[in-house]
Amino acid sequence: MSESPQQFEKRKADHIRIALDPRSQAEGLSGLRDIQLLHEALPDFNFKEVDCSTSFFSRKLSAPFFISSMTAGHENAAAINSCLAKLSADKQILMGVGSQRRELSDPAAHQEWKQVRARAPKALLLGNLGITQVIAAPISQIQAMVESLEAEALFIHLNSLQECLQPEGTPDFRGGEKAIEALVKNLSIPVVIKEVGCGFSQQTLKRIYDLGIYAVDVSGLGGTHWGRVEGLRSQETDILFQVAQTFENWGLSTVQSLLNAKQINENYTVWASGGVRDGLQAAKLLALGSNMVGIAQPWLKAAMQGESATADFYEKTLLELKISMFCTGVQKLEDFRTKKVWKWHEH
Repeated sequence: MSESPQQFEKRKADHIRIALDPRSQAEGLSGLRDIQLLHEALPDFNFKEVDCSTSFFSRKLSAPFFISSMTAGHENAAAINSCLAKLSADKQILMGVGSQRRELSDPAAHQEWKQVRARAPKALLLGNLGITQVIAAPISQIQAMVESLEAEALFIHLNSLQECLQPEGTPDFRGGEKAIEALVKNLSIPVVIKEVGCGFSQQTLKRIYDLGIYAVDVSGLGGTHWGRVEGLRSQETDILFQVAQTFENWGLSTVQSLLNAKQINENYTVWASGGVRDGLQAAKLLALGSNMVGIAQPWLKAAMQGESATADFYEKTLLELKISMFCTGVQKLEDFRTKKVWKWHEH
């Protein structure tokens, strides 16, 4: 179904409004409550020696968490994204941009990101397209899009449930694997496959692993649930509202999705997101084998308050991560790879 610019902008504004509604959150389903980090009473180093820095190719990052893709294309998006991009530039952390789908049909749409880039020229931005657009668009057009953004990498998001429940949805996924494989071979930057809150099974991860992508962001059940979001866009008497309730807990948890990837291959480059609300939860996912950790809704809440709130959330999350590392005897992030500092917690 084709949308007018006004319908598109209303849909994007709806998404932000509903993502802040507690009813859209799959709270407590991420699996993170079941993971306990093992306390180290006598770390053999000083707290100030804890090093949270990491790298993304030639870029040195201050922390292993990134701002997950959230929004674009509506009245409030520029202010939100400029705030987050400034944080990305100041702290040198990765930031996923909102869907760039509109840029494929509206040449003027890239101006939104041009303006964001002008305000934060050193921001480390990751492009973002849905699999439906990747299947349909020429690779040359996608290449031009990521060049315009000056993107470090490209997210391809897989959102089958959301597309089914969205009134304007396009659940046209046939040919997706071939499209990803062709894009990986021809695009000038790395490709990261991501879900949007429903996670990944081992079977799907095995298929994706052989396509040449750089990483998978498992984006599991536990945070903003886009099936719920789309359902809440409809009236209670509408069939899509009712069907969305049936699927309100659909998906595989963030923890299970991450473990699924690691069971396939310990060297599988996995990013994890979905219900991460603080640095302790980020530490749990790093301990389980995640290379990077994505956070979305808390950044959104902070960005709605302004630059100081986003900086405050960054500092809080970083301190929580550092304390988690110190109190498990992990001095550097790579130490998570050699030490098992977690266990299943029996409730």
